[in-house]
Amino acid sequence: MTIRTRSIASIAFLFLASAALSWGGSISINDPSFESPSCGSQSSTVSLTCVPTFWTQGGNGNSGLILPASTDMQAEDGSQYAYTNGGASLEQVLGTTIQAGVDYDLTIWVGNRTNASSSTGFCKTCVFDPEVELISATTDTVLGTATGTTPGVGSWAEWTLVYDAPSSGAPIGEDLEIVLSANANQGDFDNVTLTSSVPEPSTFLFAGAGLLGLGLAARRRQVAK
Repeated sequence: MTIRTRSIASIAFLFLASAALSWGGSISINDPSFESPSCGSQSSTVSLTCVPTFWTQGGNGNSGLILPASTDMQAEDGSQYAYTNGGASLEQVLGTTIQAGVDYDLTIWVGNRTNASSSTGFCKTCVFDPEVELISATTDTVLGTATGTTPGVGSWAEWTLVYDAPSSGAPIGEDLEIVLSANANQGDFDNVTLTSSVPEPSTFLFAGAGLLGLGLAARRRQVAK
């Protein structure tokens, strides 16, 4: 292989590697397990909440953090979890903008503290209706809503959301935001993750094939000489 051909092959490799690093991986979320600040202990029937450090409270109703008593539902990750009810929300604008042609995969654990008893327990009349959304913070446009199975009482279920960004136009370049809410009485959340990935690896294949073609052409010119 000539020096020129090797150079072109090196360029192709560096292009593909840098593209993969630029468009894939984990997106940073501040306090994804809701451990800050520490909220102190509580009883099973009386909610003791405080405001999450990196999340903004919105809507009506109540939202905050819970450090459960030993008799209450425990956190899925760490020692605390977030809760919302009555139309309240917890929101975080992420330090990243929506990129063209990229897939965004959000995973979150949703808990069910609902108690069906009419006389005892934490929640006597709760309706389980949490909502997890990925939105454009720039325009408040909902990009996707997480779905999953309803967890049993006192347990957690993993919910997921996949958003495929378009190749051009809105909302490209707009700020990403996560919104956690509950329209009635119940919503508990823990362990949020968000990743990005390139949906069509063929894009890089075509680019690599083009560079490889240039390399072969250069080699043929060298042989012809």
